[in-house]
Amino acid sequence: MLATRNLFIGNLDHNVSEVELRRAFEKYGIIEEVVIKRPARGQGGAYAFLKFQNLDMAHRAKVAMSGRVVGRNPIKIGYGKANPTTRLWVGGLGPSTSLAVGSVSFFFFLSCLLFNFINWSLDAFLLVLCLRLEASQEAINTWQKVCY
Repeated sequence: MLATRNLFIGNLDHNVSEVELRRAFEKYGIIEEVVIKRPARGQGGAYAFLKFQNLDMAHRAKVAMSGRVVGRNPIKIGYGKANPTTRLWVGGLGPSTSLAVGSVSFFFFLSCLLFNFINWSLDAFLLVLCLRLEASQEAINTWQKVCY
């Protein structure tokens, strides 16, 4: 499965609260949403979905927290389903990257107009806002071909 900013948290203790989950994961980045599902006893274990502000934050949390005990259980973490969006985060740029360098890479997508450069801790991110969902998908596909 492709990495996303959504994490699936499995084998969750039935008694873990949203506050406890946020406290355990917030050191890895900004959490936009927490959804906890608690099936009836005997119908499977509790699980949750955490939506981080960007992929890099979610990845750091997944790597650091996989197998850790939250509540009374060691949790299992996987990436959740991707939600299509017109907002693109490009991370891992390093502190020496500038807005001008990052935005040039997306300039040829005429529907991707707004660029913002964000320094978070020791890493830098480029935020690209596209006018159309198709433009963001085209930008992702092209960027991946160039980079990988």
